[in-house]
Amino acid sequence: MPFARRTAALALAAALGGLAAPASPAQAAPRPGPETPSVLLLTVDDGGGLRATVLTCGPTGGLHPDPITACRLVARVDGDLDALDVDGAPCTSQYDPVVARAVGIWQDRPVSYTRTFGNACLMQRTTASLFTF
Repeated sequence: MPFARRTAALALAAALGGLAAPASPAQAAPRPGPETPSVLLLTVDDGGGLRATVLTCGPTGGLHPDPITACRLVARVDGDLDALDVDGAPCTSQYDPVVARAVGIWQDRPVSYTRTFGNACLMQRTTASLFTF
């Protein structure tokens, strides 16, 4: 497994492990809201290799180069990445497929997103900077 992918996978596993810990009876279950930790493992496969990063929101962080913008994008669609459609600008019709994936937890709900875009321009037009890393 390539180093970047292994590092991202380990970071996601560590973060999700902390989220999955059962609450003791004395603790109240956390209410979903802006402070509920959310963690996504994001990958992009452009045929030249797989890139991966981890995005955490609430608090914002992780390995994503622009976690503030990325968290805002995901929050805008409440974790439903299929609802993203950021920019209607035209792209070329060149076919150079790019597969974007996101798995993890958003506001205590599982996220599983996979989409193949015809080219990188179409991916960026739809998802803005979420998969730019």
